[in-house]
Amino acid sequence: MDDFDALRADDGDLAKLRDDLRRFLAADAAQFGWQPGVDCWLSKWDADFSVRLAAAGFVGLTIPVEYGGRGRSHMHRYVVTEELLAHGAPVAAHWIADRQVAPALLTYGSEDQRRRLLPRIASGTLHSAIGMSEHEAGSDLAAVTTKATHTDSGWLLSGSKVWTSGAHLAHQIVVLARTSPLDPKHRHAGFSQFIVPTDAPGVTIEPIVQMNGEHHFNEVLFDDVVLTDADLLGTVGAGWHQVTSELGFERSGPERFLSTATLLFALVEALRDDPRADVGDLMARMISLRQLSISVARALTAGRDAAVSAALVKDLGTRFEQDSVEIAAELLDRYDGPDRPRLQAMLDTARVHAPLFTLRGGTNEVLRGIVAKNWTKQSAAEQHSDEHAELRELAEQIGRTAAPARTLPLTFDDALWRTAEGSGLTRLSSDADAGPAAAAVVLGTLARHAAAVPIAETDVLATWLAAEAGLSVPQSGPLALAPDGVATWPQCGPVVVAARKPDALYVALRDTPALIDGGHNLAGEPRAAIEFDTAAADVVRLPLAIADELTIRGAWCRCVQIVGAFDAAAQLTVAHTETRVQFGRPLAVFQAVQHSLATMLGEIERARAATTLAVTAAAQYGFGDDRTVYATTVAKVAVGRAVGPVTTIAHQLHGAIGTTAEHPLWRATTRARSWADAFGSTSWHARRLASRTATTTPWDVTVGRI
Repeated sequence: MDDFDALRADDGDLAKLRDDLRRFLAADAAQFGWQPGVDCWLSKWDADFSVRLAAAGFVGLTIPVEYGGRGRSHMHRYVVTEELLAHGAPVAAHWIADRQVAPALLTYGSEDQRRRLLPRIASGTLHSAIGMSEHEAGSDLAAVTTKATHTDSGWLLSGSKVWTSGAHLAHQIVVLARTSPLDPKHRHAGFSQFIVPTDAPGVTIEPIVQMNGEHHFNEVLFDDVVLTDADLLGTVGAGWHQVTSELGFERSGPERFLSTATLLFALVEALRDDPRADVGDLMARMISLRQLSISVARALTAGRDAAVSAALVKDLGTRFEQDSVEIAAELLDRYDGPDRPRLQAMLDTARVHAPLFTLRGGTNEVLRGIVAKNWTKQSAAEQHSDEHAELRELAEQIGRTAAPARTLPLTFDDALWRTAEGSGLTRLSSDADAGPAAAAVVLGTLARHAAAVPIAETDVLATWLAAEAGLSVPQSGPLALAPDGVATWPQCGPVVVAARKPDALYVALRDTPALIDGGHNLAGEPRAAIEFDTAAADVVRLPLAIADELTIRGAWCRCVQIVGAFDAAAQLTVAHTETRVQFGRPLAVFQAVQHSLATMLGEIERARAATTLAVTAAAQYGFGDDRTVYATTVAKVAVGRAVGPVTTIAHQLHGAIGTTAEHPLWRATTRARSWADAFGSTSWHARRLASRTATTTPWDVTVGRI
C-alpha cells in the first residue's frame, strides 16, 4: 500500500461513499431531530432510522446483490461504520445483524437462511442479538453450559445467556450452545450455533438495567425451546470455529476506539480557540489508532492473518476509550459556554458506559495473552512482505555488521559506512528511483541495529539543505548537520550549519568547523556546538519555509529511526522473556509479564502505523507538502508518547539486565529517548496538531482531510 489516500481509507469510491453518507446524516438529523450519542451502537436504538439508512444504501454493504445487499467490500463497510460512529447516529437497531449475523450467514448459513434473512438485514428491518456470555462463562466461552439436545424433530434448547444487548427489542438471538458433552481435553469442541426467535415458546427475557436507568442488556432464559434443523447455523460441532472466525473484523473495527468520539469532538470544537498540547495528544492518539485499525482491516480483507494485530487494536482502542472519558472531563473543565449542560450529559453517559469498553469482544486481559504469545509468529510472517523486501534484506545484512558500543561517546563506524555507501544506500531520498520510502527502509533498519553512522543527517537533511542553499558538498562520505549551531557527528565530515532567525534561515558549509563544548547526547552520539556567524560572507539566507521543511524532515527521520529502535527493544525483550527462567518457569508464562509485553507491543504498532502514513506522504508528495507536514506531526506525537512506555517496559522485563552500555537494549532505548526530543518536542508538535482543529473539524483532522 503506497497511496496516502488509500492508507487513510479515503480514496476513490471510498471518499465518495464517505461524502454521500455525510450528506445523508446531515439531512436526516435535520429532518428527524436526532442528536449525536455516546456509544451509539449500543445506546441509540431507532428502528425507523435503520430503515431510512438502508433505503439510502448504507446497510448491508457486504451482502451480495442477489440477497438484497450492495455487494461491496469490507473497506466500504469500514468507512460507513466509522462515519456513523463519528456522527453518533442511532444505529443500534440494525447493528448486530449487519455487523455480525450477515457475515456468519454468508459463510456458514444455509441457502434458505440466506434468502430468508439477508434481505431483511439489508433493508434494516431485522433486529438481532448475540447470545454467548453466561453467568459462569464470560471471557471463557468454552465454559458455556447452555445445551441443545437433538430430538427426532429437531432440537431442545435449555440454559441461559446474560449481558445480551438488545434482546428485548430483537427478532432473534444467535445462540452458542453445547451440542455434545464436554471433553476436558478438547474444551472448544462440541459447540453449535442456533438462530432462535425471541417470540418462541420457552424464551424469557429479563432486563439488566444500568446505574443511570438505561436498559440495553438482558438475561435470556431458554426453557426447552423447540428448534428445528433449519434453525441450526452452520455445522453441528463447529460453533467455536464459526464464532471466532469473524472476531478479527469485530475486534479491530472503528467501534473499538470511536465510542466516545462524539463527546471528544464536541469538546475539541468548543475549545478550538484554545488549542493546547492535550488536544493534540488526544488527536494523535485517535489518528494513530485509526491508522492501525485500517491496516488490520485491509489485511483481513486481503485474507491475511491479522489476529494479533486485531487483538492489539481492541486492547489499545478500548483502553483509549476508557482514558478518553477522564480526558473529556478535563477538557470540559476548561469550557464554560452555553453548550456545557449538553456536554456534561454526554460525559455522564460516557462514564456509565466506560467499564464496558474493555469487556465486550473479549476482555483485554485475555487478548493481551494472545498478543504476547503470538507476536513473534505474526511478525515473522509479515517480514519482507513489501516492495522493498530486497532493499530491507540488504540493509539488514549491513546492519548486522554494526560494531557494538562499549564506550561513550560512540565511535563512527567507518567500515559499516563504506559498505552502505558502496551499496548505494547513503543518499536515497533524493534519488528519483528510490526516494523517501527507500530511505526510510534503510534508516529504520540501521537504527534497529544501532549503527553508529549519520545516515539521516547525510541522506535526508544535510545533502538536501546544502542543495537548497546552492552549497557544494562532497558526493561521497558522511555529512553532519548543525541545526541552531549544534551538530551531531561533527567529526565525521563537512558540517552544514543552519540557524533560524525571525527573518530567515541562515545556512553555511563548514569543512573543518571550530567545535565548542564537545560531548555527546543521551544516545552517545557525538555532539558539539559550531562557531557560526550569520553575518559572514559565505552564509546563505533562505526563506523560513525551508526552515519549516527542515524541521519536518528531521522529525520524520527521527520517527522512522525510533520505530527501528522500538523493534530492536521488542525483539530483545520477547527473546529475553522466552529464555529467562525465574521461579522455575520462563518469564513469558507469567500473566503479568504477558500483559506488560502486550502493552509495549501495542504502543510500537500504533507508532508504526502513524509513521507509515508519514513515510507514504513524503514519498508521494514530498516533504514540503502540507499532507506530509500533517502526517509527520501526528507521527512525532504518537511516537514521542510511545517512547516512555516502550522503553520503561523493555527495561522492566529485563530486570537489572540491559541498563549498561554493553547491552544492546541500552543502545535501543537511549536512542529512542534522545531522538524523541529532536526537531521539536512531542508537546511542541502536539500543539501544532491541535491548532489544525481551529479551522478543520476534529473528525476531518482524524481522517486526514486537511
